[in-house]
Amino acid sequence: MKYFAFIYDYNPNDPRLADVRPKHRDFINDLKAQGHILGSGPFTDSKGGALIVTQYEDENTTVAQAIELMDGDPFHTEGIVTARAVREWNPVINSFED
Repeated sequence: MKYFAFIYDYNPNDPRLADVRPKHRDFINDLKAQGHILGSGPFTDSKGGALIVTQYEDENTTVAQAIELMDGDPFHTEGIVTARAVREWNPVINSFED
């Protein structure tokens, strides 16, 4: 498996969040159904933002391919995300279960 961590920054007070969030969650749920989401959720410190960890069976998946997939996220396409960092991640100790 290959993993990538996406760290989103966004304004938690952006009035568009409530309208875009359902589309974002549908997008993430679709990727989860395809086996591409290990975990996803907002940070809870009132600063906004979220962490999304994607996964791929193909060990040759590149960061560019992971970004291409996540470029379809409505949070990204509709300008909710103000900054996005992407890093390959190696879960040495993995406690995620379906």
